[in-house]
Amino acid sequence: MPAARVDARGFSDDSGPRRNLPAERRREISDADLWASSVSLWETSASLWETSASLWDTSSALWAAAAGLNPRHQLASPSATRAAPPASAASSSSQNAPAARPPPAVVVPAPSSSAPASTLAASSSAVPSGPLQARPAAQLGSTTTGGLGLNAAAASLLGVSGSVAAAARTAPPALETYGRDMTAAAGKMDPVIGRDDDIDRVVCILCRRTKNSAMLVGAPGVGKTAIAEGLAQRIAAGAVPAALSGARVVEVDLGAMVAGTKLRGMFEERVKKVIQEAENADGKVVLFIDEVHMLLGAGANLLKPALARGRIRCVGATTFDEHRKYVEKDAAFERRFQKVHVQEPSLLATIAILQGLKKKFEKHHKTTIQDAAIVEAARLANRYITYRQFPDKAIDLIDEACATRRMKTDNILKSNSTQNSTEAFMEEAIVCPAQVAEVVSRWTGIPINTLAQDEKEKLMRLEDRLGERVVGQEVAVNLVAQAVLRSRAGLHQPGQPIGSFLFMGSTGVGKTELAKALADQLFDSEKMLIRFDMSEFVDAHSVLRLIGAPPSYLGHEDGGQLTEKVRQRPYSIILFDEIEKANPAVFNLFLQLLDDGVLTDGKGRTVDFKNTIIIMTSNLGAEYLMEAMAGEKSMDSARDLVIKQAQKHFKPEFLNRLSEIVIFEPLSQDKLREVANVQMKGITARLADRGIYLSVSDAALDVVLSESHEPLYGARPVRRWLQKNVMTRLSEMLFQGEIDADTTVIIDASEDKKELMYEVFKNAATCLDIPGMEILSDSDNDGGIWLNAPISRKMKGVSISSAGK
Repeated sequence: MPAARVDARGFSDDSGPRRNLPAERRREISDADLWASSVSLWETSASLWETSASLWDTSSALWAAAAGLNPRHQLASPSATRAAPPASAASSSSQNAPAARPPPAVVVPAPSSSAPASTLAASSSAVPSGPLQARPAAQLGSTTTGGLGLNAAAASLLGVSGSVAAAARTAPPALETYGRDMTAAAGKMDPVIGRDDDIDRVVCILCRRTKNSAMLVGAPGVGKTAIAEGLAQRIAAGAVPAALSGARVVEVDLGAMVAGTKLRGMFEERVKKVIQEAENADGKVVLFIDEVHMLLGAGANLLKPALARGRIRCVGATTFDEHRKYVEKDAAFERRFQKVHVQEPSLLATIAILQGLKKKFEKHHKTTIQDAAIVEAARLANRYITYRQFPDKAIDLIDEACATRRMKTDNILKSNSTQNSTEAFMEEAIVCPAQVAEVVSRWTGIPINTLAQDEKEKLMRLEDRLGERVVGQEVAVNLVAQAVLRSRAGLHQPGQPIGSFLFMGSTGVGKTELAKALADQLFDSEKMLIRFDMSEFVDAHSVLRLIGAPPSYLGHEDGGQLTEKVRQRPYSIILFDEIEKANPAVFNLFLQLLDDGVLTDGKGRTVDFKNTIIIMTSNLGAEYLMEAMAGEKSMDSARDLVIKQAQKHFKPEFLNRLSEIVIFEPLSQDKLREVANVQMKGITARLADRGIYLSVSDAALDVVLSESHEPLYGARPVRRWLQKNVMTRLSEMLFQGEIDADTTVIIDASEDKKELMYEVFKNAATCLDIPGMEILSDSDNDGGIWLNAPISRKMKGVSISSAGK
């Protein structure tokens, strides 16, 4: 049986419950327990205090090593300032404390010349009862370390190698850590062309005695950073005044300075170090800070005194929006810089810049760039990429064209044999205007053949092409084509839209169709038509939907419906349908749009409308035109009444800014026949894609017009009737297998002239077997066939005239 456990007071585990003892005895036992616990805590506190003292001395040595102090000076180590335990507390404790074990000895490292720095010699020493006294720095860096001094002693205290101590002794300056010497890299930079005036202005500012700092302000991509690179190249070449001779242009990386700043004040500390090093350089360091608005706040406050005294030279760069949003709000910071407006270079200047960069791109991509490709890149960028600035957009265009050509060349070299590789490389490694047009087409979605098409030829045939699609409105088509021609010739008011028109007339006469035809002919796709139903803008506040809500309003971040679409597609037709239903506040917005060709959205951005065509439609005065159609009055008098109606509803300043007011006349029966024929041509073209040929007789067109005629609604009833009857019947025949590829369908009228009849021939050659039938030439290339023949009895008496299709 194991022996019973006895505690320090003579009680064993089997002595019974303590509560059976007398009360006085229980109090003595409790006091003894508390006293023993107090002694144990005091011993633990003494041990922790000595450990803290050792760590504090180590920290002091490292601090002295990093500061690089001279050992001859006396150093008041931070360990000397640490507080010992309060004397009152120590004395009161010592009066009542029992004789306790002395505190554990503290192990102090004792480096020697024979042992490595990481060896710790075991030596004991009692901790002094009072505060530790300051020790000279020479004692911290004793010569017993083999002459290494303070840094080596600190390294020995930590048990690290001498390489770490050397790294601490040779820490890189802040300018090397957070900056890039642009002067040293001047020989590797791209040449700076066409910026001599801007660089001269910056050099002049830097040579001032006070406020010798410049602020480059310009749109993104105009070349602000290139000006700083040009300054570095001039300094490296010695082509600067004596005040800047031998100086360095150091680009400060604000992102690197912000990275890793976990504690408050770390970013400001890094900024302060950069400023101090720039001041100590005595004007031989020029700081270049791109996106300088990121410095606003505590960093700007640190920079202001140095800028005001002229002790540092600085070149900042920011955009107009950031300058207005951030820099202008801090007037004290803004006035310490001299503003330099960086303008976008012209088209000719951009071509010169591309010529200067040509050899750089050829060397990088291992291609040959034709001079015509450079001119084409500048021209197409100026025409189709209006939402970006020169020279950035043209440089990106050439760069991607070279990369695309190089990629295709590499693919050809891999696929071809070695014998043909050299010839393929010589043929394919050339960048010509076609490759540039391919990149623009990829960026904008405009077909390549359209980019290569001669614009002069397109404009000269504009009226004919519009007339083929919009029937019965020769006057309207002529007015629109002439206005566009004047604008493209450069004879219209500069800065205004290409054209602005008010289309007036009854419904279904072709107003919207002409707008779609214009988008297709000028900008190569009906998708370039931006349409707004103005019945949705009857309230005064609805104007904010067009340009965007101002700051602090709901929807501010979404932007305006009109401005955002034009920013994304600057070449487009803008259609405002039923403009007379809009609120008068909308017309005030149109005054600026029509006169200056620009709008400012809710975010303060200027949107350019100079490459757009503005079309507004209205039904005002349509009743006068219908009366003239019925013969109650002349068409000329009806036009005058429509103009007077417009003058009564719209303000004079609005009408005076329009290019043309175009009156659309109601469609006569003959014009509706032409509309029906155009609609049938569209159906014929869609069937031709399936290999199905369609022919419609004049008698069939008569049936279509008689069944769909509604003079009040214009041409829309004709289109609806064709969709409901002809297209539906053809769709049923397709699904039932009655017609398929290489099939001819002839549509004619029934004997009572009230219905349509469909005759199907399983292949086109069958038509040629019918006596007297022949297939004439397809002059309009729409896939349809013109039939000319008296039809035999086999076709149940159906006759097709020579004009049928």
